[in-house]
Amino acid sequence: MTEFPKCCSEDSLYEFEQKERRRLTDAAKSSSKRAHFKSKPQLKPESKPQPKLKHADQQHFQQWQEHRHRVKNMDCNVDCRAPAFQAARQTGVNGLYPNAVAFMERTKKNIQMLVELSKIIRTHGVINPFRYDRVYTSSCLPYTINKLERIDEENLDIAKRILDVVSELDTGLKSKSKSKKCRRGQKLKPFTMNEEPLAKYRGYNIEMPQTDKERWRLFRPHIYFDIYLKDSRPLGRIVVELYTEAAPVVVLELVRACASNQHKNFVIRRLFPDLWLNVECNAMSGNSELFKPLEYDAKVIDHGASSYVLSFSKDYLQGFRNHLSFSLSFKPLSVANGSRVGFGRVIKNSRIFDSLQSYGTKNGVLRRSITFTGCGIV
Repeated sequence: MTEFPKCCSEDSLYEFEQKERRRLTDAAKSSSKRAHFKSKPQLKPESKPQPKLKHADQQHFQQWQEHRHRVKNMDCNVDCRAPAFQAARQTGVNGLYPNAVAFMERTKKNIQMLVELSKIIRTHGVINPFRYDRVYTSSCLPYTINKLERIDEENLDIAKRILDVVSELDTGLKSKSKSKKCRRGQKLKPFTMNEEPLAKYRGYNIEMPQTDKERWRLFRPHIYFDIYLKDSRPLGRIVVELYTEAAPVVVLELVRACASNQHKNFVIRRLFPDLWLNVECNAMSGNSELFKPLEYDAKVIDHGASSYVLSFSKDYLQGFRNHLSFSLSFKPLSVANGSRVGFGRVIKNSRIFDSLQSYGTKNGVLRRSITFTGCGIV
């Protein structure tokens, strides 16, 4: 036993011993009970035997189990998800503009109503049917008048500039400018020509013209053609100078056709860009001299010296078959010397052919129809 201090009394010491004994006996009893419960084996609950079912009840029970299995594995086809959030409907974005317009109109009407109320308050309800002050109305008439005056001034300036312009293209219209009158008053240049082409005519006693004007008209006649792009616009007028000594019969037929303005008989058949265009003339009569052997001089015009030369092939020296066929070159072609006979060249408005070449193909087929609307003698 434990030793207690000597200061304790006998009564208190006795009570303490009794309490200690009770505590120890209670602890011993509890430990023995625990050991007793641990030593006993735990018995499993006996399963009660299930009563045997009849055949009908057993079949009903089996159907019930199958139904229960089907119910457990059933999938729901009902959409249980939350509805989609419609931002435009919830926020009202689509109705902002109409609401703003309605708000502005309502505000405008309220302001007008307040103005009318202020008038009524100031006039104490007195209404004057007569209006002495001028009503201010906004009109675009002054602005329109100023704009028309400005347009008229610009048109006058453009007209002045157009009148001062001197055209380099011969459009076929008679001009009233002073430059034409000055040109008419100029003296005619003296006609000079090599005597070799005329040496073969000395034995025929042909009377040659005496004045320069007659010589120019005989040996260097000038003809013109008005070219038109079909369904679009006129391209302008070209002037051609013919050389009579090169091919007298061909030049004579062309002069006759142009003198009678037979522009419908001239047709552009083929056009090769950067090379030449081929023209056919159907103005020949049945007794024309073009069907007979032709007189020519191929040395009069050098094809390699200049461009825009009119010529025909030497295959037609024995006479043209059905129509007069000639070509016009777009550039100097020295290879044509010896195979073609040149009898004229373009001396005015040759720049028309620069725009004309864009309407041809490498095979010579015309992309757009090009016609002659007029011809004549200058």
